[in-house]
Amino acid sequence: MENYIAISKNSKEILNSAHLLQSVEVNALISGEAGVGKKSLSQYIVPKAPVFKAKNLQQDISDNIINLQNCSVIIDKIENITNVDLFINWANENGIRVIATTLKDELNSKLSELFSITIELPPLRDREEDVKALTQKFSKEASITLDLDQIIPSKLMINISNNAHSLRKSIYFSYLFETIGEDEILMFMENYMYANMKGENSYKDFLYLLEVPILKAANKKYKSQVQMAKHLGLNRITLRKKLDIHKEYLND
Repeated sequence: MENYIAISKNSKEILNSAHLLQSVEVNALISGEAGVGKKSLSQYIVPKAPVFKAKNLQQDISDNIINLQNCSVIIDKIENITNVDLFINWANENGIRVIATTLKDELNSKLSELFSITIELPPLRDREEDVKALTQKFSKEASITLDLDQIIPSKLMINISNNAHSLRKSIYFSYLFETIGEDEILMFMENYMYANMKGENSYKDFLYLLEVPILKAANKKYKSQVQMAKHLGLNRITLRKKLDIHKEYLND
C-alpha cells in the first residue's frame, strides 16, 4: 500500500479527516482528478479492505458470486456503477461500509446519498510541498528499480500534468535519459514517426518534433529572442514566426 503524502497544509488537513474516519463506521467518498492519491487515501482509512473496480463489482453482485458481509470495501471509480439500486441494496443488506473514489464532481443523487462524508483531493499543482516529497520518493524508487545512482534534483524532468501518474513517469524517464545517447534518441524518434506516419504531409506534420525542443532549449538557455536568434542562426522575423507556429507547445 502506498502512503498518502501529506506535507502541504491542505493535505495535512485531509489526512486528519481520514484519520478520524478510521474510527467511525460511515461511508466516505473521495473525489479528485486522476493521480491525486484517492486510492492511497482510501487504503489509509481502511488498510485491510478489498479493492474493487466499480464495473467488476456490479457484475459480481448481479451474478451473485460475491460473498461479503459486515466489512469495509474500497470501490474505485464508483461513478461507473450504472445499476444504483442493485448496488445500494447489496451494501445495505450485507452491512457493507463503502469507501469510494470518483473522478466526477457530481454523482447520481441516490448514490450521493449513500455517503456521509466527501473529501475532495486537490491536484498536485496546488500542493507544492507534496510534489517535492513525491519527487524524492519516485527518484529513490527509480534509482532502485533501474539499478542506477540517484541523480541530483536539478536534473530531474518534472511533469505533473496528470498529477502523480505523469510525475512518476517523468522521473523514470529522467533516469533513463541519463543512459541514452544520440543513437537511442534517433531510434525513438524513428519508431514514433514510423508508427504515426500517414497522409501526404508527414514532413510538415512531424516538424514540430524537431523545432519545439530546439526552441524550448534555446529559450531556457539564452532567455531573450535576440540571443536565441543569434545562437540558432535565424533572423528575428523567422524566429518569431516559429515561436508563433509552435506557441501551443511552448506555453506548456
